[in-house]
Amino acid sequence: MFLRDSKEKRYEQEEVKNLVARIGGVTYEAEDIIDSLILNAVMQNIGHVIDPSLELCSVMEEIKSIKTEVMGIYERKMYDINVLQVEKSFNGGPSRANIPIVDKESVVGFDDEALKIIEQLTGEKKRLEVISIIGMAGLGKTTLARKVYNDPFIVYHFHVRGWTYVSQVYHQRDILLAIISSLIQLTDEIYKMSIETLCEMMKKQLTGKKYLIVLDDIWDIGAWNDLRRSFPNDNNGSRIMFTSRYKDVALHVKPHCPPHCLRFLTEDESWDLFVQKVFRKERCPLELMEIGKKIAKKCQGLPLAILVVAGLLAKKEKTQDWWKQVAQSVSSYIVSDPEQYMDALALSYNHLPHHLKACFLYFGAFPEDYDIPVWKLIYLWVAEGFIQKNEQKSMEELAEDYLMDLIDRSLVLVSKRRSDGGIKTCHIHDLLRDLCLRKAEEENFLQEISGYERASFSSSSSAIAKKKRRLCIHSHFVDYISSKPYVPHLRSFLYFGSSVYDLSQRHVSFIFQAFKLIRVLSLSSIKIIFFPNEIDELVHLRYLALRVKEERFQPSISKLWNLETLIVEGSARWIKLPDDFWKMVKLRHLYHKGFILIPRVPNDGYPFVLYNLQTIGKLNLSGGDQKLLARIPNLGKLKCSFRESLGSHDHFPKLDFLVHLETLNVSYRGFTIAPTRLPSLEKFPPNLKKLTLSWFGLPWTEMSTLGRLPKLEVLKLLHGAFEGPKWDTCDGEFLKLKFLKFQGLDIEEWNVSSNHFPNLQRLVLDKCEQLEEIPFGLGDIPTLQLIELTWPRRSAANSAWQIQEQQQSMGNDGLKILIYPSPEDDWNDILRQVDRSFGCRHKKSAEFDEAP
Repeated sequence: MFLRDSKEKRYEQEEVKNLVARIGGVTYEAEDIIDSLILNAVMQNIGHVIDPSLELCSVMEEIKSIKTEVMGIYERKMYDINVLQVEKSFNGGPSRANIPIVDKESVVGFDDEALKIIEQLTGEKKRLEVISIIGMAGLGKTTLARKVYNDPFIVYHFHVRGWTYVSQVYHQRDILLAIISSLIQLTDEIYKMSIETLCEMMKKQLTGKKYLIVLDDIWDIGAWNDLRRSFPNDNNGSRIMFTSRYKDVALHVKPHCPPHCLRFLTEDESWDLFVQKVFRKERCPLELMEIGKKIAKKCQGLPLAILVVAGLLAKKEKTQDWWKQVAQSVSSYIVSDPEQYMDALALSYNHLPHHLKACFLYFGAFPEDYDIPVWKLIYLWVAEGFIQKNEQKSMEELAEDYLMDLIDRSLVLVSKRRSDGGIKTCHIHDLLRDLCLRKAEEENFLQEISGYERASFSSSSSAIAKKKRRLCIHSHFVDYISSKPYVPHLRSFLYFGSSVYDLSQRHVSFIFQAFKLIRVLSLSSIKIIFFPNEIDELVHLRYLALRVKEERFQPSISKLWNLETLIVEGSARWIKLPDDFWKMVKLRHLYHKGFILIPRVPNDGYPFVLYNLQTIGKLNLSGGDQKLLARIPNLGKLKCSFRESLGSHDHFPKLDFLVHLETLNVSYRGFTIAPTRLPSLEKFPPNLKKLTLSWFGLPWTEMSTLGRLPKLEVLKLLHGAFEGPKWDTCDGEFLKLKFLKFQGLDIEEWNVSSNHFPNLQRLVLDKCEQLEEIPFGLGDIPTLQLIELTWPRRSAANSAWQIQEQQQSMGNDGLKILIYPSPEDDWNDILRQVDRSFGCRHKKSAEFDEAP
């Protein structure tokens, strides 16, 4: 309870700070002792492990001492008064004053945004409307709101206007007084009124008037709930506008109306704002322009970051040497002035619930500008122990909820989306990453090594050994290992080097000797020739990512009885699991880019059922292997390659027994004639939502079977999945399909009626170079948002443009057409006839996430 209270309140007393630090330290020590006892029991006291008996007594004494001091604090009844001081800044209090405000002349890039908001505020709707502006700290929410608030048309349009700043810790009385002061002169009598009387007074003053009230920086829906009944709805076009870092606050106020999510500045806008702040009305000298644009670009479109670094440069002599020095580490110069920037971001961190703080700090482990695969992030969070078990949802589902919460709080940004609309990759702004690293340093959460001096590795080892639980290396892995660090307390070791190191057996052995209590070991960029023999000593390991050349697992890997995630990368085309694989009962996710061979189930009476295993990719299946999958009853994602067994006539895996399977990616790699039929509908997993097929060479008539899958939302047909020149779709099929992709198919003609695919949102046709035209019936699907063509025939591209033109003439501007012609095609003659809005461009190469 003491830790929870100290986290929820802004404590200032050194007594509390020291106690919190001591509790964290003794918790780590106790954890080390317990884990060491387990390791000693398993490995029978192999060297390099602390002797728990020597430290157990001192830990118990420390726990008693802390308990006595905590009880003393509560008994003195000083906890809420003197020991933990709650921040009470409000309506211009200190926390707000420290945030630099963008002055009028520095408003850049908000014209289009302001116009959209003004249109919403002055629209024809007469009922009371609420407009919200959402975005991360420093993005310019308040600046945009103030620009709109002071716009002459807005001043003319509304009878009265009021502005109040709500803040992280709000007081209803202060908010009411601030709004009322915009309407009438405050008197001593008004100051003495109760909250209920103030609510009635505000409502009375607003009744009958067309008003605009701005609630700036709302953190909690409670502030809105306290005020909403005091805003009268006279159906006269009154409006309420608020800003917030939290999307869920806006959705709570107006569940069916998306908030206005403020965008980042473009490179040109960033440069304009930078020049305005540094040079005022003067021009940037030519010799500083290139380096200045580099500095502005590194601020990544965040206005507040641009203002802070521009303010720094404006105060000093403008020389190339000084600007080059700043350009090398823009973020370090920004965060060097915490009152100007970091305090604003720290408010978002301080306001996080306890279960999200560790998840947010973990983003500091990844390099700058790193697009993080969501599947990998979730697996790491689960292995780190950040996700608490829940009877209603799996830990992976809870972790995804946590991520969405951080996104809705404007702390995490979406990089790419999956075909079903979910988040594929994400990242955080560089300056939020700096906040993570600062907080992680304060709380001994993780240590980052990214420097290039070899001396830094050895000098950091002692600090890591004593305090840090996680170590992240972004460069010079071999130098670090060569320094022979001994880090028995380390729980997580993550390497994110850009180049792949080829380690000697000596280096590999040392890794497994130095981190005896490790739980997370991510070495995907380290090339290991053989599976290390010492791997069975890491009995606490939960997450293991390796890159190996060997095609067989060491049998000792099955002794990792805590292992939850196993990721194997490398050049091996296939990897065979050891016979004792079926005893790895805690395994949740298994992944290899090649093929995985599952061993036969031993016949020794052991049940051999892997209830926790949810993800497998990429599995090599033959006809007889399907029985093995019955021993993995909770499988949710499966990527596999299927081949018929000798003498078997089964050409497609029957997986109806996998009732939890939602994602299936299956390709055919048999040596006989490709199958001509799909299994009957009842042989498919009953809850299948995503299906990817390749190389089966099926006739298009078999699509009717897939069309009857009751829950199918995503269908990808790749490289010879179906063959033949013509597909005629049928009524009553693909009723829930949202995403459809063809890749490398030989289809020439596709006939679709307007009532087919009633929920289709995206259609992707990649390198289907024989397709003559896009069916015009697709344009009449009301849910369709995007048609994307890569390397199409000219006739197909023309038909797509005609579909868009037809839809626009009918008032449908929601359908987008993207055309990516082949680099060899010369389409200039066609493009001259096409309106610019139809966007035709070459497709850029991209790396695709291969996780199942």
